[in-house]
Amino acid sequence: MAAPSATTKMSKVEKKLKKKQIKFRDMLEKNEGIQITETPTKIICVHNGGLDNSVSREEISTALDKNGSLIDVIMLPKKPYSIVCFKTTEDATKCCEEFNGLALPPDGKRKHSVILYLSYVNKVPSNILPCKDLPPGLIILENFVSEAEENQLISSLHWQNDNQMKHREVLHYGYEFRYDINDVDADDPLPQSIPTECNAILQKALQTGYVKHLPDQLTVNKYVQGQGIPPHVDTPPAFEDGIMSLSLLFQIVMEFSHPGGQQISVLLPRRSLLIMTGESRYLWTHGITPRKSDIITTAEGLDLVMRETRVSFTFRKIIHPKDRIGRIVPFQTSDLSIMLPKCDTDAEKLENSHVQQVYEEIADHFSGTRHTPWPKISQFIKDMPVGSLMADIGCGNGKYLGLNQSVYEVGSDRSVNLSEICHGRSHEVYVGDVLHIPLRSSSFDFCICIAVIHHMSTQERREAAIIELLRILRSGGKLLIYVWAMEQERHKIKSKYLKESKLHNTDKDQSLCSNVNCSDKLTSEESASKENAYQGDSQVMNHKSENDSNSKLACDSQSNKKDLLDSSDRKGTEETTVSQADNKTNGCLTVHKNRTYFQQQDVLVPWERKDQDNNTTSFHRYYHVFKEGELEEMCGRISGCHVLEKYYDQGNWAVIVQKQ
Repeated sequence: MAAPSATTKMSKVEKKLKKKQIKFRDMLEKNEGIQITETPTKIICVHNGGLDNSVSREEISTALDKNGSLIDVIMLPKKPYSIVCFKTTEDATKCCEEFNGLALPPDGKRKHSVILYLSYVNKVPSNILPCKDLPPGLIILENFVSEAEENQLISSLHWQNDNQMKHREVLHYGYEFRYDINDVDADDPLPQSIPTECNAILQKALQTGYVKHLPDQLTVNKYVQGQGIPPHVDTPPAFEDGIMSLSLLFQIVMEFSHPGGQQISVLLPRRSLLIMTGESRYLWTHGITPRKSDIITTAEGLDLVMRETRVSFTFRKIIHPKDRIGRIVPFQTSDLSIMLPKCDTDAEKLENSHVQQVYEEIADHFSGTRHTPWPKISQFIKDMPVGSLMADIGCGNGKYLGLNQSVYEVGSDRSVNLSEICHGRSHEVYVGDVLHIPLRSSSFDFCICIAVIHHMSTQERREAAIIELLRILRSGGKLLIYVWAMEQERHKIKSKYLKESKLHNTDKDQSLCSNVNCSDKLTSEESASKENAYQGDSQVMNHKSENDSNSKLACDSQSNKKDLLDSSDRKGTEETTVSQADNKTNGCLTVHKNRTYFQQQDVLVPWERKDQDNNTTSFHRYYHVFKEGELEEMCGRISGCHVLEKYYDQGNWAVIVQKQ
């Protein structure tokens, strides 16, 4: 809103608007790096008009674009504002004068109306504006090819209908890059090798010294206005260091993100060569936000550049699977002080530090994201006969308690704070451990154990938990178990956990307990969805630091608590279905990248949060993700445990077993 003249007396409404604008200005300048100005610009900030307020891009566009002058609406995940770009300064001025203080009514996602406050800006957040600083190991060589070479490369491409993905066109040479596994089939090369038109360019790249390997795989992507690609890291074990991307026909702004929270936007000029080496190759994610325009800095200030069709040539050197065995991948996110447990004492320490303590810390926020019962679990509970006695072991905030008013139920959880939340909802819940359930044997008709057993860090403890759950059931009683699946894609359908990768990164993850590869196109709005339709694992939230330094685990000679795993409780000899050594991480637990496919079964899954100073802290929860068949196989080894049904549900494996 333009400043009133000194002779004009402001009305009460204008004073209120001005007061609000000053409040938001101070907040944005301090926390977001946005600079508000009284001088009209064609870029405005819409306070209260962000995803964090449950305001959609469509709402902002519909409300503010009355004459077709609005070019783009930029929305950032978890932010209470949006950046709106107009064709001219005059258009932006008219918008501010007409719509400052506009109230958006409640809708399906938003219970209350929100008032929009509009301000001109001459500085936008650093993750929108290209920065001169580059992530370590990132090289940009401008004008790497001439205009004639660019034309030659474009002319060599032959686009066909079957080259189209959902949101962009793609061509593969040498080997097909399979987006379902984020890898290539090294034993199935394509008939078309990298075009000969690229030979001179690749030799020139090798001569720079930044690239050590001659590429044998090429992916060509065509992006039209409004298209992008989600944040991701090209699968570290699959390709050599020194991945190259050549930008043709038009420039683009690419976003790089560090696991610690740092974000850098980089401008890739037309005909420039991007080379990702070292840390930028293995640690930082890179992606392109789908939008129609980019904001850049010029000598005159901020300017808006409309995107046009861009073609990228991404060159990689594959590593054959047989050569990946035992190969150390640089810059992998792992904490070498956290080891796979070798004995029960180790396991108890690991679970205490990386399961129980974490849930105590995050209980309130965790509970706030767990409110929608899953249909199949709900149906299992609702089908129980009148008067049945049910136990919910690992009940969390109690969202499955009270669904069937005709049964008697009791819940338990290892977390004191989650149990207190249940008490506040009038549920009968006690604090207890799944390995030591203080309930009478053979007394319950039904039991559910949702997203608990995958937190047990050894196979012995996982089996002991099932034995203990069966103990409290009467003969013929039924037990429903859910665990997180290693397979986050079934029948070419991604789990909701992977689909929510629209939030952050590229690669695979999801469990029944919480909230980082790629879908082909994400809108900022989709990526910031706060509703968890699943119970997956990794929320971005605010929290104090977790101390991992005391997580060094020591072995104890008193190994396996045989009183819990008496041989009479099992069928046959003890078998190990999946060896934890399969992790191939020298006994160290790796930190899984959220929203990506699992690479190991035993992982630490981050739960990240930012404090008021925008500092990010990661809490790591231990998970053993189950392979297909592993859960029912484990149940089948336990005496008196009969598997009635097994199924896959939203990225989780489930079984219904009966006590015999």
